[in-house]
Amino acid sequence: LHEPEDEPGSTREHLPGGRSWLVLDQVDANDHVIGNVRRREVFKRKANFRVVHILVSSARGQLLLQKIAEGRRHAGQWGSSVAGYFRKGETRASAAKRKLREELGIQAATLAWVGKTVMVDEGALKFIYLATVTYNGTIRMEPEHASGLEFLPLDEIAEMREHGWRRFTATFLHVLDFYLQHRRR
Repeated sequence: LHEPEDEPGSTREHLPGGRSWLVLDQVDANDHVIGNVRRREVFKRKANFRVVHILVSSARGQLLLQKIAEGRRHAGQWGSSVAGYFRKGETRASAAKRKLREELGIQAATLAWVGKTVMVDEGALKFIYLATVTYNGTIRMEPEHASGLEFLPLDEIAEMREHGWRRFTATFLHVLDFYLQHRRR
C-alpha cells in the first residue's frame, strides 16, 4: 500500500529517542479487532489487517490509476486511485477521507461503498474495504505517494492486463475484479 511509515499526526507508538511507529488495528480471521500491530511488523508477524481502496472515476467513466512512488511497497506498479492502511481505531470512512486528502488533495467527495473483500498478502489476511467516487475537480498528485496518475477507460485497463502492457499490483487486480463483479449485479 501507499502509506508512509513516519507520517506526522498519525496514530503512533512513541519510542525512546524521538522515534515512533505507525500503529494499526490487528484483526482476526473474521475481521474483528484483537489488538494492535506496528505497521512495520504486519508481514513479519503475519498479522491480519484492514485497508481502504477508493476507485476514483471521471464523469466520463474513466478510472484513475496511481503509479506507486519509488521507495514504497510495489514501487513502479499501478494500483487503485487511492489505498491505505486503517490506523488504530480508524473507521472506513475516516480512513477513506484521509487517504483522498493525503494522496490526491480531494477535500470533499461523496463515497459510495461497494463492499468488503479479503485476500492473502504475504501470509496475512488483508481485509479490503472498497469505495468509489466520481470526481471532476482538481487532483493533486502527491509525489511521496505516486509517481504518476492516469485516467483510463475500463476496457483499456482490461487490455493492458490481458497483454501485460502495464504492471498492476496484485491487490489492485483483486479489487478490480471485486468491483466489476458488483457492477454486473
